[in-house]
Parts: sequence; C-alpha cells; structure tokens
Amino acid sequence: MIILNIIGLCLFKQHPSLGVILISFSLASLLLLSLPIVEKKLAATQEIYPPLNVEALQAFAAQAIVVLGGGLRSPAPEYVGQVSLKDRTLARVRYAALLAKQTQLPVLVSGGKVFKKDLPAEAELMALVLRDEYNQTTRWQETQSRNTFENAQYTQKILSRQGVQRIILVTHAFHMRRAVEQFELQGFVVLPAPTGFFSRADVDIFSFLPSAKALQHSSLVIHELMGRAWYKIRYQE
Repeated sequence: MIILNIIGLCLFKQHPSLGVILISFSLASLLLLSLPIVEKKLAATQEIYPPLNVEALQAFAAQAIVVLGGGLRSPAPEYVGQVSLKDRTLARVRYAALLAKQTQLPVLVSGGKVFKKDLPAEAELMALVLRDEYNQTTRWQETQSRNTFENAQYTQKILSRQGVQRIILVTHAFHMRRAVEQFELQGFVVLPAPTGFFSRADVDIFSFLPSAKALQHSSLVIHELMGRAWYKIRYQE
C-alpha cells in the first residue's frame, strides 16, 4: 500500500487522475486493514475450524500430535544460545504441551532452517522447550521443512514408517486452513487444534479505531490468502 502511494505521488503531476486513484486506494486500504473489526472479518475467512473440544478429541482416536513451527527469534541476547522461539511458535508449543498432557499421545515437532542456516532447526528448539519448560518429551523431530507444504511432506515420511495416519494438528487458527489442506493431501486424517484466534475477539468501541496490532494481524491473514493461492499453482497442479 505504501509503494502504491509513492507511485501515485510520482504520477500525480503528469497523470493527476491516476495519481489520486492510487493514493486514495492505498490510504483507504491501510485504514481499513488497521481496523480491528475488519481484521476480525478478514480472519474469519481463514479461521474456519473451531477450538478443539473434549468430545471431538475423545471421538477422534488420534495416534499422534503434530505441532508446526512459526519461526525463530534471533538475536535473543537474554538466552545463552542467542536464539529463541518466536511468540507464535511458543504459543503453538504451549498448546501442544497441554494436549500431550491431556492425551498422553506422542508428539512430533516440525520446522527446519528457513533463512539462517547457522541457526538450529526450529524443531530442535521446540523439542528443547517442550522438555525443559513443559516437561513433555518429543518422540519425533522433523527438521528439514521450510514451509507448510514441506511440513506435511516430511512429516508424512516420518510418521508413515510408524503407521501413524490420524493426527491432532496444532498451529495458529489463521494458518490452520492451509495446514489442513496440505496434510490431507499427504494422506493424513486431521483433527485441527487451532490456537491464537483473531476472529473471536469481542466487538467494542475500540474495534472501530485504527490499531497497529490489527494491521499486523491483517497482514498475516493476507499472507495466508496469498499462500493458499500460490500453493494451488505450485503444488496442486
């Protein structure tokens, strides 16, 4: 939106009508996407799976819990290794730990090295946090994946050897739709266990006031929309 605004300003002298359209569109879009009420409605298009309930959990007969990484934070100078889990990854790990405690199912953590090859794989740190902070063991670590498609692909290679097909899948609610699509394509039977809902926020007077947090959440949802569109071209031809 900012780039469109700059283009509109550059074009304003020679093509004032086009410049006004681009400037107006970009500023209006930024305003709308920063409104919590718009963020809530936008997130609802991707957060199609409800919170996991006890009845669904008991009826599903899962064989394992799979939790997807959401990135690393580096530098993290307050930690000895100078690297830690991003907030999104930590939220997923925490929920997976709760489910593991409730179900006593084995856990697979999935996440490799995306950009910085000198850092540990996400799955390695996720397993350490589960062990050291939540007292939960991790049976499998999938350390090769760089995106959601590869999360599913490499997880299938590990779990198929163990005869595991029915899984509880843990990731953020806004990411769950894309994740379920990819894991089902790999032959898994999936029970979604979403966390971190955006669309279930209460509506109040602040829902109609611009917010940097709402803009951030809107960008994450737009990323999902673009990701699902790209996956249909790249992986599901």
